[in-house]
Amino acid sequence: MSTKPMRIAEISLSALKSNVRHLREHTGVNLIAVMKSNAYGHGAPIVARAALEAGAMMIGVADVDEAIALRKDGIDAPILCWLIGPRADFDGAVEHCIEVAVSRIEQLEALAAAAREQQCVATVQLKVDTGLSRNGASEADWAPLFSRAIELERAGLVRVRGVFSHLSNAGEAADAAQGAQLDSAVELLRGLGCEPELIHLAASEAALTRPSLHYNTVRVGMAMYGLSSFTDRTSADFGLTPVMTLKSELIGLREAPAGTGVSYEYTHVAERDTLLGLVPFGYADGLPRALSGTGTNVMVAGVACPIVGRIAMDQCVVDLGELVARGISVEVGDEVVLFGDPAAGLPSVDDWARRIGTINYELVTDIGPRVARIAVESGQVETKQQSTTLHIADPDAMHALGIRLGKSFVAGDLVILTGPLGAGKTTLSRGIGEGMGVRGPVTSPTFVLARTHPSLVGGAPLVHVDAYRLADAAELDDLDLDFEGSVVIAEWGAGLVEERGSWIEIVIERPTGATAAATPADVTLDSDADEDVEPRTVTITGYGPRYRNGVL
Repeated sequence: MSTKPMRIAEISLSALKSNVRHLREHTGVNLIAVMKSNAYGHGAPIVARAALEAGAMMIGVADVDEAIALRKDGIDAPILCWLIGPRADFDGAVEHCIEVAVSRIEQLEALAAAAREQQCVATVQLKVDTGLSRNGASEADWAPLFSRAIELERAGLVRVRGVFSHLSNAGEAADAAQGAQLDSAVELLRGLGCEPELIHLAASEAALTRPSLHYNTVRVGMAMYGLSSFTDRTSADFGLTPVMTLKSELIGLREAPAGTGVSYEYTHVAERDTLLGLVPFGYADGLPRALSGTGTNVMVAGVACPIVGRIAMDQCVVDLGELVARGISVEVGDEVVLFGDPAAGLPSVDDWARRIGTINYELVTDIGPRVARIAVESGQVETKQQSTTLHIADPDAMHALGIRLGKSFVAGDLVILTGPLGAGKTTLSRGIGEGMGVRGPVTSPTFVLARTHPSLVGGAPLVHVDAYRLADAAELDDLDLDFEGSVVIAEWGAGLVEERGSWIEIVIERPTGATAAATPADVTLDSDADEDVEPRTVTITGYGPRYRNGVL
């Protein structure tokens, strides 16, 4: 047996707990943590314990079998299930103290019979249809169902704990109409002499956006896992963090000359000499075959690399040419991240969903059984990576370093450049611009705050920023810079980029005893015009997943 799985879904317990606490604070009511279908693919036993620790008052699943499986995994908290077939294990539900949502009288009778046999009380919640036209008692059946439930409660065989329905999320008016229907059901139940402890209608979407429908309890599934069901709002917009990071590894490397066909039917042919990586993750593991040829990226060594050719059952092929171009070496066994938290610079499951016209719910629940679910206390990528320190002899060497860096930079790279007056910041920036092939000259942007240098070779533009006079990250955002489509160099930008996922920090130091540096307020249009011909120490550090293997 291998010592480490080739396919891993890391489940961040810290992110999950944070999401649950945030949702409880946002709604101000009881929270039922929904974990049907193996916790939407996240691993029910892992998720259940963390959600309960964070304050969820009970667990919700689809059917009795899912509930019993959680009991066997040692989960002793209240569990509610609501999709009940005619051959459901009612005896097992009563034996394991599972709350069953009933919508038909025959379900009530079966639970009462099991309770009578076991000499105990079965706990039920009444499920009503308020307009979704799926599971739940129709309005005409409310009175007889409620009356019989109350009779069995008075006989000591059942306990009616709650009443609920499912929302259609069909718009504000339709949702309000369903709320009015549930109000009618509650009024009828109370009129018959039963006061429900729990009343719930809202699932994730309404929990986030419909406070009038929260009642005293909400059922939360996808939002708890840090995923949004909205097309125009991300999970981050709601203060939520994706819980799952899907990972694999490189199990093969192959040099591919231009013209090489890749995978079944040669739907992809290499346009240039490149390096291909084999990843043991296919559609049997939850990587949809429909993503073939869509330009979907995975992350290797902190760099976005496209999946090429047909995705197969057990594997896919990734073009690692960008790593070769950057001079980044890879080996068999190196990590591949398929998706994770986009705020950390990782590909997102939402991008998969957009590319093939589906929803993130479907994709995470389709993660296959070969993928090991592993709980981690923190899903955050370590921020600081290994630094590279260089000793630069003179301005020519500083300029050459800039050219080397510029040739490796691509759109989305952000450079924080720090150093005193005369250290060589502008000389380095000028070299970066030359390496990128942008229109020059590159000079200090002190009096304009930001200067854009368009590319002369069809690449990304260079945006050169003087951040010294900016008070905080909000003022940097106010400049409305295209961080994704440009290479941005921000002088004096330290402390303004903590939430930007990945960036590069370059610190230039002058030798002890060199000419005293002026304060930033003293800088002239070209802050390094009087640069001394003395050695410099340059420390280059990559932060975030993009620079996991360093910058150079």
